[in-house]
Amino acid sequence: MNRLSKMLLLPFMVISLNVNATDFSSEETVRFALNCMAENGGLSDENLYYCTCRLDHIASRISFSDYEEGVTFERNKAMPGEKGGSVRDNERAKLMYEKLIEARKATDSECVIVKKVTR
Repeated sequence: MNRLSKMLLLPFMVISLNVNATDFSSEETVRFALNCMAENGGLSDENLYYCTCRLDHIASRISFSDYEEGVTFERNKAMPGEKGGSVRDNERAKLMYEKLIEARKATDSECVIVKKVTR
């Protein structure tokens, strides 16, 4: 492969790396949406829009790997004993959790629940 060919392929390689870095799986997307909708009153079109909006905005700010690490820390930080200590003492996981919290807070102003008004 000559130098010009390599230079022409470089932008596409960088783009594909960025796409894969924030790629949330279908399973995680569905899990997030269902949990979010349950926390906000159940299955409805309004909640579906709100919850998918939140995940889209979170995914635009944090990679799936960092998201997963932050959620794992969140879920296990209160675990007692030695096993819990391995989670609580993980500085990287704490940073990813803080990053996740920041991403969630940012979605509060970008995604709102629209309630259906009925008479």
